[in-house]
Amino acid sequence: MRTYKRNSKQLLTIVLIGLSGSGKGTQAKFLLDNFGENGYYIQTGGLMRELLAKPLHNPTIEGFRRIMGTGGLMPGWFPIFVWLREFIEKGCAQKHLVLDGACRRIQEAKLLDEVLAWHNRPLSICLFIDISTAEVEKRLLLRGRKDDTLEAIQNRLAYFPKDVLPVIRYYKRARRLIRISGEQAPSDVWRDVDSALVKRFGSLWASVSKLQKK
Repeated sequence: MRTYKRNSKQLLTIVLIGLSGSGKGTQAKFLLDNFGENGYYIQTGGLMRELLAKPLHNPTIEGFRRIMGTGGLMPGWFPIFVWLREFIEKGCAQKHLVLDGACRRIQEAKLLDEVLAWHNRPLSICLFIDISTAEVEKRLLLRGRKDDTLEAIQNRLAYFPKDVLPVIRYYKRARRLIRISGEQAPSDVWRDVDSALVKRFGSLWASVSKLQKK
């Protein structure tokens, strides 16, 4: 019995896109606080790092580790494998979904649409947290994560226009894009996100939020 079909038309899928350091993780937390136990977080970067931290030694894993160490863009099928595994092994299709770090290529966005349609869910909405590269460099260097070297940061910034901007245009053409300025305090970013989702989803978003405010 495919229990995920029950009320699946009321399930939201929100894709967070932005430069590394734009504050996607913070906004994902706000979204998940609203969804409560009905929300599910897919943070592809974290899931990839978790996998690469395992004591595995083979050409595929070692290749991934080299790419991550330099801040390069992973082959498109690796992040797809990571988030598809959440659907297959964790059964996350029964939840409101927040995807952080996906989708970063057109084929990935199209595949996500296909997966959601197969599960009888509405297609995803993209929240684009827009921020300047100068602000990103400052934030990431202050964050001090092991893979936040200046070279790695610049490599991440370099692939964004080529690979990720076409994804943003894909969502925009489909009228599924919400652009939010990330160059403000996190609480102000959330205020704008919340307002945009109220405008987009109306009573559906209000009911999701209301559950968490009781």
